[in-house]
Amino acid sequence: MSPPSIVRSALDLSFSLLCVGPLTVLFWRGTFNTVVSLAFADLPTFSSRWYPALLLYLTGLFIKICVDLLKHILRPVLVNQHLVIQYISISVLLYLDATFGVVMWVGGFNLLYVFPSLYWFSLTSVLLISTSILMFIKAFHCTGGAPLSIYTDDYENALTPSSYFRTTLDSSGLSKVVLDTLFSYGVVHSLVICTWWAMWELENQYILFPCEITVKDFQAWDSVILAYLFIFVVVALDKSLKDMDEGQEALTKTVAGNCVAFLAFLACLNFWRGIWSLQDFYFFPNMNLKENLLLSHILGFVGTLVSRTSLTLTQSSAKDHDPPHLYGCDYWASRGLCGDRQDYQQL
Repeated sequence: MSPPSIVRSALDLSFSLLCVGPLTVLFWRGTFNTVVSLAFADLPTFSSRWYPALLLYLTGLFIKICVDLLKHILRPVLVNQHLVIQYISISVLLYLDATFGVVMWVGGFNLLYVFPSLYWFSLTSVLLISTSILMFIKAFHCTGGAPLSIYTDDYENALTPSSYFRTTLDSSGLSKVVLDTLFSYGVVHSLVICTWWAMWELENQYILFPCEITVKDFQAWDSVILAYLFIFVVVALDKSLKDMDEGQEALTKTVAGNCVAFLAFLACLNFWRGIWSLQDFYFFPNMNLKENLLLSHILGFVGTLVSRTSLTLTQSSAKDHDPPHLYGCDYWASRGLCGDRQDYQQL
């Protein structure tokens, strides 16, 4: 790797760790905790939350599906529109996508709190089952995300939904696009929620120090340390995965890819858990909680929107790439350090 490439990679990773990653967690923290406080304020026990949790999950699922279908429809419509119209339209779509993605996760988490609950065997079973299914259908790699990946808000990325079968209206037709979107969110994305919930609560309840999502109780420096350790391991192994000999057996490549993907999942989860807990303590700690969460929501979205990385706020439901692509923070390269690229161009 040439010196300019090393510098560029270091800048990309640093930007993700210090800016995009924390802003993504900030948005999710503000949105997640606000939705929880509004939906479950008078429901202190998990067993009493199943109905509003189900409504949140179904609402988030429905809006996410509608937003993706709208992206398919608007993509050819917006292509020749003014850049301002493109920018505003994409910003609104990304905001709805990100916000109702959080709503879906709040509902999913609280449904899982009701059943199968927080027993160690329940959490372990959910983790093993959801992980096994995702690996079997070759979709486990989408359990990763920020800070190991940055998704920029250019026209192609923003209006091309990250679905499992990667269907398009032009090549597949409306019916297949709808079925693909339903499968992507109803099955793949829901399994990702189960995987995150199970591992998050295993760490909270049995592995690391307890650190509740919606309670300011503990600064999870243990997760921060683990996250940075796993991140650097994944970054080091990612290129080796891509350079694996084509003659290698498919099973060997798949197993190696899934092992590194699991490390990437642990890296992202612990990064979110650690940074989330630190933001509880250090993000305007003297501010009223409701105002703090609202500011967290707004600043997280505006910060990523200004840096053109708000697509990172959403979660992928895509099928695994071959070769595996577990680390992708190519930000400065697209901003002119290795050639110019105009976003929102007339295609």
